[in-house]
Order: sequence, then structure tokens, then C-alpha cells
Amino acid sequence: MLELRNQLRFMLVGVVPKGTDSETILRDLEELELLVKTINGKVFAVSIQKADHTHRGTIIGSGKIQEVSDKIVKEKIDIVVINNIVKPGQLFELEQIFLKINPKIKVWDRVDLILQIFALHAQTKEANLQIDLASLTHMGPTMYGMSEILSRPGSGIGAIGTGETNTELMKRHWKYEIKQTSVKLDKLIKNREQQIIKRKNLGFTTVAIVGYTNAGKTLLFNRLTNKTNYVADALFATLDSSVGKLYLPNIKKEVILTDTIGFIKNLPPKLIDAFKSTLLESINADLLLLIIDASDPEYRDKTRVVDDILYELKLKNKPCLYIFNKIDTTNNIDENKLSEQYHDFNPLFISAKTGQCLDSLLRKIEETISNIK
Repeated sequence: MLELRNQLRFMLVGVVPKGTDSETILRDLEELELLVKTINGKVFAVSIQKADHTHRGTIIGSGKIQEVSDKIVKEKIDIVVINNIVKPGQLFELEQIFLKINPKIKVWDRVDLILQIFALHAQTKEANLQIDLASLTHMGPTMYGMSEILSRPGSGIGAIGTGETNTELMKRHWKYEIKQTSVKLDKLIKNREQQIIKRKNLGFTTVAIVGYTNAGKTLLFNRLTNKTNYVADALFATLDSSVGKLYLPNIKKEVILTDTIGFIKNLPPKLIDAFKSTLLESINADLLLLIIDASDPEYRDKTRVVDDILYELKLKNKPCLYIFNKIDTTNNIDENKLSEQYHDFNPLFISAKTGQCLDSLLRKIEETISNIK
């Protein structure tokens, strides 16, 4: 992963279908810029290509490549980020072109940027293994092996088995690394599964906090469990799952509360798969608390993103409460309208920061748990 000692100069390139409205493009790029800021980067240039069909070899056409090249020189760009999920070969071809004008240039797609943030915030062996697995599957055998193998002494033709090409050797090595990483991660998954089974056998009810990244999940977790987990106004500040205890006085019951990685739109399935061990806490929970940033003008779209991911994880049938957070920061929220719109999810309105209305949240959790069979 990249060393992030100094502020990096980024250029963002959006590749969108023709007819995409300017507001949608702007929203996507604003979120991408927030991701960049999370790793101490700053955006110095932006370019948009509207096309119904992307270039097969380099995703963007020759004219756009020249425009990006000019911006790289003018703005002294360190990293170009394509706001899409891009094939490893396409990224490699682009990087080879831009290396001619900047020998230190990096070309990433959206997933590469997210993985860099994950690596920055990972605190446990489990999280690091998940990142390794996600990186391996995202980069593909050729991209993974390009520097790993070809740069090694003795990796020339004489070191390769009969009839085996460099590409075949890279693919074999890539598969081996995935297998080894998966084996290590599987051991940790089994340990986590055993912990979950043990809690269930002891009769513990589990409540999981889920939501879009930076909605305030960890701050709420800390409030309810009296813990002091790291909190920041940044995307993916929390990566590892956390477990704490929450006592519900009215029903005289102690429950397990969990907090885990936040969601984000356009998160590829293979990235979700890589983090399945962390997400086990949510998957096995008895009740979900879906935290929504009420101050975010895009909260409706982001709530739909979370709903879609919960559906992919087969969690849509679990009891779920919608918790609108950060009401202390906005006066524009219509609680009556939202209560009617999200009636099936018993919406509540709180501030994890100030503690406002947390007593109502606790009562609703108690009520919901009491009705779970």
C-alpha cells in the first residue's frame, strides 16, 4: 500500500453514460473527493468523459488521455482516480501512458482508493487479511504478479517450468496467494463464528449497528456501551468490528451491541465477500439499527444503498429500526414526513453527539426485543 506521509495531488476522472445529469455527476465526484481527503489527498483537477461505450484498452479515449496528460503535467498530479470499477489491464495501460510524463504516477479506480483507506484504518490481523484478499481479487493475476515476480532475481525464462510463460507463472502465484490468505482468514472466521454461537447458547440477544459510512455509527456505539472507540468525521474511520454490552433497564436485560464497517455505493460484491468475517456480526444479529445521517442532503439515496447491501447480505427480513442521527446539526428535517415515509421501520430521531433522545431509542430497542420470538 502507498505511504501517505505528505499530501498527495489527485486528479479525478469520471466516466459516465451519455445523458447522465450534471447533479448526479457532481454528487459522485463530491463523494470521491471525500474519499481522497480521507487519505490526506487533495483534488487539483477533474475531467468527465460521457460515453455509452468505454474504450476497450484504456477505458477513456485518446482525446481524453491527452487532456488528462496535460493536467498531470500542469497540476503535478501524483494519482489519477477513475471513478469506476476498472479492469486491471486497463489501469495498467493507462499508467504506462502516463508514466512517460510522470515516472511516479499512479492510476487507481474507485476500489483501489477504498482499499487504500481500508489499509490506513485497519487495526487487526483480521482486517488486514481481508484487505489483502480484496486487493488480490481486485487486481487480478497479471497486475498482482507484474512487480512481485518479474522483478525477482532468477525469474527469467530459465527459472520457469517447461512451456510456462511469465503470465502463467503470475497466475499460479496469484492463486497461491489467494488460497493462503483465504486459509488464514477462514481460521479467524471460525473463531468469530464460535464466539457468536457461544453468545447465542448463553441466551444473549445481539443488536447490530449498520449504515452508510460516516453516519455516526461508532459515536452511537460508544454512547450506548461507554466505550471510547476511534471516531472521526471521515469515511471508513471504523473498519474492524467492535462488540460491547448494553443494559436495558426496563426489561432488565443485557444485550450485545456490535459496530462494524460502514457501507458505500458502488461497493463491488467481491469487496463485500472479502469482509464477510467482519459482517458476520451483523448477519447473525437479532435486531439491526440502521443509522442515517439526517443532516446529509443525500440521505435518501444513501439509505437505499444500505438497503440494497442488506438485501445482498440476505438481511432485509430482520427486524430493523431506522435511526436518524445528527438532528442537532440541522433544522431542515421533517420528522412527521419521515415518520410516515418510513413507518414500517419505526423511525427515531436522535443525536449521538449530544445524547438527545437516546432514552427514546433505548425504549424502542427494549420494545422491539421483547417482541422478537
